[in-house]
Amino acid sequence: MRQYFTSPLADSLVTPISAVSPGTTPTFIFSQLQANKFLPLPYGQNSPSAGQFFRIRAGGLITTPGSGTLIVAVYHGPGTSATAGGTLIGTSETLSMPVSATAGYWRLDGDLIYRTVSEQATVSTCWFSGEFTCGGPSGGTIAPVKFIISSNAAVSVDTTGTGSAGTFGALNIFVTPSVTGSSFTPEFAYVLSDN
Repeated sequence: MRQYFTSPLADSLVTPISAVSPGTTPTFIFSQLQANKFLPLPYGQNSPSAGQFFRIRAGGLITTPGSGTLIVAVYHGPGTSATAGGTLIGTSETLSMPVSATAGYWRLDGDLIYRTVSEQATVSTCWFSGEFTCGGPSGGTIAPVKFIISSNAAVSVDTTGTGSAGTFGALNIFVTPSVTGSSFTPEFAYVLSDN
């Protein structure tokens, strides 16, 4: 029986995590352990219900080079390494990064909705939609860049905990810069159950 009140699934990250500097390689912002700890999702005997939705929030500091583009994606599952694993549930367009931002900021705010939930691995479906914002330092003159990350169809995911490793139990955020010189430092991250 649902309780219909907002509740965090775990405590938020309260101490910054070491910066991730992906170069030009698609890379998760959180390690598997960090994703499981700060962006957990229910699975197995505690699996979500069809129609249940979760609000995902994460953010921190960013350093960007003087040029280049960025693609951001959200994965169902913490991944199996820093650069692989999980199930892609939403991706952004390729957008220009803020110019030469040192100690700028990034923020993800999104909703994950489970449409169907099955007892068979990878047969549940979900939809993700959110916004990713990055920009220069607070009070600076660099205009922030804001873009949408979204599924483009219902995505089949594992809510049983019996599917492939790294595809259930948490969310993770994948970043793909086009040039070297960027870094992402997570300062907060949490998941709320909204129903």
